Amino acid sequence: MRITLAILLIGLASVACSKPLSPLAASGPFMYPSGVTPPLERVAILVTVTNQGTDDMQINPADFLARDAERHVYPADATATGTDGNLVRLTTGPRMETLPLPTVTLRQAEVLSGFIVFDVPQGVRPVELIWRQSDADQVAQLSRSS
Repeated sequence: MRITLAILLIGLASVACSKPLSPLAASGPFMYPSGVTPPLERVAILVTVTNQGTDDMQINPADFLARDAERHVYPADATATGTDGNLVRLTTGPRMETLPLPTVTLRQAEVLSGFIVFDVPQGVRPVELIWRQSDADQVAQLSRSS
């Protein structure tokens, strides 16, 4: 009885201490040639969102921000996200995430991948992707993927 109780308590403690996985993963930024006027340049960030809960998740690219190392934030460029697909694919190569991230509802356990475009000052490299939600922000550290 004591051994069973001890194992149960250890199991509960490990569950309580474990941190849930983030529903957001991102890589980039990928700078690509575009018609944006200097002193701005356009970057694409590859995004994967996973619905780990039981409630539906509303995904809208306009709810995402890129943040640089000085904590400046840059809103998504919805027009460029929709029109720059070929330029982004030339830069990133053929990948699952090289379709524009759509506005969609994710059901339980569904996964959505795509890219979001941001206009940033020349020379600025975003280091985080922020997904603004009504209850809490989700933040993904950007890791340059190969």
